[in-house]
Amino acid sequence: MDTVIKLLMNILSRRYEFQADEFAQKLGYSTELARSLIKLQIQNLSTMDADWMYASYHFSHPILSERLGALGWYGDSKVGVSERKQSKDEKIATQASGREL
Repeated sequence: MDTVIKLLMNILSRRYEFQADEFAQKLGYSTELARSLIKLQIQNLSTMDADWMYASYHFSHPILSERLGALGWYGDSKVGVSERKQSKDEKIATQASGREL
């Protein structure tokens, strides 16, 4: 029973995320949303693509490729954290993790 409830809750949560993305798109913020999602993806080091069935069960939010596809967004330039100057704390975190943000 717990498995079924978890699946239904994730499906509902993912639906709400798509509705929120659609709302942002209607307001004209699709590019800003897409860039923000990409930056979050890079910072969180989460998976870019996963099997739809696995993602539906395990993830409460749609994966990046699904969200960008729903927005109809295709990048025109490289987006990343390097566009802005890193703070001292971010530099320390980057050095400690051994990963470039």
